[in-house]
Amino acid sequence: MYLPQPLKISHLTWVAKGAQRLVILHPNRADLILKLPYVGELNGRLMRNATIPEKAINRHALRERNLYRRLGPAFTYSINHAPIPRYYGPVVTDLGVADAYEGIFNKDHRKLGMTFGQVIKRNLLSDEVLSDINEFVARLDRSDIPATDINASNIVYGYRKGTLVFVLVDGFGDYRSIPLESWFRRIRRRRTSTAYSRIAKRFDLVWNDQIRQFRD
Repeated sequence: MYLPQPLKISHLTWVAKGAQRLVILHPNRADLILKLPYVGELNGRLMRNATIPEKAINRHALRERNLYRRLGPAFTYSINHAPIPRYYGPVVTDLGVADAYEGIFNKDHRKLGMTFGQVIKRNLLSDEVLSDINEFVARLDRSDIPATDINASNIVYGYRKGTLVFVLVDGFGDYRSIPLESWFRRIRRRRTSTAYSRIAKRFDLVWNDQIRQFRD
């Protein structure tokens, strides 16, 4: 029986880091990124980090996989308007199982797009950018996607099929044993309102919950 060779990524450098996973550019697909359970480094090489419990490593990946499974094929058809990245499935690598996602890159496709926080800190919050973040808010509101950790670092501003958009790249999917946010839109909106208000307070913006928009 033929077993495919694991994708070699241990020689690569991560380009972004979350609480539990690293982001690595896919070595064979310029349009994809890999999310890899957090690893350490030794002599400049990535290596598995055995200090994080396996349950904690799997929680984020499993809740996202379950969400995409629940969304079903219809999500693929509306991907250009989706508030989260397209998911391409698990990938066996020489550092374990990673997950492949659509990458949200800058214009020259060499780096990941800026986070919402970086956009604000670099004084790039123009009327057009403000319109784009509010359009993202509307897309997420219209979706059936529970966002459990919205913050200015998880919302990325980059190109999707030549168009600048904001995309929630992490912090989605409901990992609770009773997934109330997956069942009730009102609960989802209340949680996102709290998150947007927190972002506005941190970056000296205004969040208007009645019209569901940011103002500078």
